[in-house]
Amino acid sequence: MSFNIGQFLDANVWQYGEYKHLIYLGQENEISLTNKQILDRSRALATGLKIRGIKKGDIVASVLSNIPQIHEIANGVTRIGAVYMPIVFMLTPPEIRYILEDSKCEVVFTEYKLLDKVREAIRGLNTIKQVICIGGTADSDIIPFDDLLRTSDGRGNILEVDKDDLALIMYAPGTTGHPRGVMLTHFNMYSQINSGVSVWRTDKGEALVTTIPMNHIYGLLACFEGYVAGAVNILMPPFDPRKVLDVVRRYRVKVLPIVPTMLNFMLTVWDPGKDDLSSLDYLTSSGAYLRPDTLCKAQNTFGIEITQSYGCTEVGGTISLQRRDWPRKPGSTGFPIPGLAVKVIDDEGQEVSREVEGEIVCKGPMVMKGYMNKPKETAEVLKNGWFYTGDLGRFDEDGELYVTGRKKDIIIKGGENIDPAIAEGWLSKHPAILENSVFALTDEKYGEEIAAAIVLKPGCDLPEHEISKYLRQHMHHFVMPQKIFFMQSLPKNSIGRVLKKEIRRIISELN
Repeated sequence: MSFNIGQFLDANVWQYGEYKHLIYLGQENEISLTNKQILDRSRALATGLKIRGIKKGDIVASVLSNIPQIHEIANGVTRIGAVYMPIVFMLTPPEIRYILEDSKCEVVFTEYKLLDKVREAIRGLNTIKQVICIGGTADSDIIPFDDLLRTSDGRGNILEVDKDDLALIMYAPGTTGHPRGVMLTHFNMYSQINSGVSVWRTDKGEALVTTIPMNHIYGLLACFEGYVAGAVNILMPPFDPRKVLDVVRRYRVKVLPIVPTMLNFMLTVWDPGKDDLSSLDYLTSSGAYLRPDTLCKAQNTFGIEITQSYGCTEVGGTISLQRRDWPRKPGSTGFPIPGLAVKVIDDEGQEVSREVEGEIVCKGPMVMKGYMNKPKETAEVLKNGWFYTGDLGRFDEDGELYVTGRKKDIIIKGGENIDPAIAEGWLSKHPAILENSVFALTDEKYGEEIAAAIVLKPGCDLPEHEISKYLRQHMHHFVMPQKIFFMQSLPKNSIGRVLKKEIRRIISELN
């Protein structure tokens, strides 16, 4: 039995026949592709990669926005046993460089509008052998994407892989200032995809909108789960709430995965005389905490039930999901998906009773292989087969999971995980700053916003706008602190650890 996740596209064509599978709604044009066209292009791309020496186990990166070629790249790379590594295109060149260097990646796919950023990221990086660009370049050192599609033969067929062979590497924020490469095997993703679809299965031809970035695990899940379900995948570039509402009405969309921030934006542009979400069977919110007041307002405004789920990259996406055949309770993230064992434990590692809060841990075939090149951090979260999520939660009497907080020091802004240690590292290098702490503040728009508490060195004067200017030189605007608070000292515990909860309390009292 093959576990190669590239086979899901082949199985889609075999099971459902040829149909319009992908509709790309770009800023200037609309592109439609059938499932067979995507398969043919994926096989050709796989052949082209093999002709250029890419083999099983090689790591192939992409720095791309939401464009239709991602489907072909994800399938073309994985079907030959190579490892697909999507990189968030909003990252800075130094951040991209770290990922490429840490993974020892040799090949990068990008698009013309991002080529300069990729060039800067790989300058002097000898491990990168090939850069493949979609559109707009005749540079001799860059391979045009279409050149890889010129030949299609048996070399592009599905390659047999072992269960533990890597399918994906996705870099997620860590706790040391550097992102961690989450290693997901073919069996991890095979199990995750089949399990998820068994809960929310749709009928052939029902429309699914992918507006979540395809460099995020939930974007990739929408791609592969769409094959299994026989869905029509409507792919959109950067999220536009007005356009999403129009698309749902126009295409009678059945499935819409979003993050809470997207829900807030949709509420701000909602037009009751124009908009109609009655076709939605599954409007699923995940990726961050959904405030109860936002949930209630959205359901009342849209006139539909909203489904909540919970997961993370380390399990290939979903941990728990509300079901169609069960009442959807506010605040619940549903039942654990089939095949994944989930429990809540105390600080001693003992399972707690229902309704008692503790750390959420899970075990099953979806759990990652580990973090690339980080055995210490892997050992900290994988213990006896159990993955320690760092999230706090509880089970109710029915066995539904509620996520109540985090033990891990990660900020979730608009559904994106952001490591505060990165901004803290840059702030600590500024010659006028004595110490700093970066933390989350509750935000109506993004769920959480990034803030920094700063203590200046004696005699130094550093205005807030200068700090922001300094950070913009090193970080993307979205992931840097948006609010700066100056303090005389930072509150610490007896062993000198900064108490971020206490900082938030002090700030709330002052404001």
